[in-house]
Amino acid sequence: MPQKKSPKPERERLFTIDEMSVLLQVDRRKLVEWIQHRRIPFVVVNRDHIRFKMSDIAEWIGTRNKPKGKFRFT
Repeated sequence: MPQKKSPKPERERLFTIDEMSVLLQVDRRKLVEWIQHRRIPFVVVNRDHIRFKMSDIAEWIGTRNKPKGKFRFT
């Protein structure tokens, strides 16, 4: 009787610098600066390719967009 193969877990898509700069609507040079200063989460693939996981970026955005204190609109 053949064994059933367990389903492979889905891998999260990785985005390039150019793709992420479009998604974040920032200049590519600014994104590279953030990478150099480790201001944005990224992964290194094959020692020389920078990639981004959307889950990491979403979490990063969520932590950066929390207002400090109450806003008052007048």
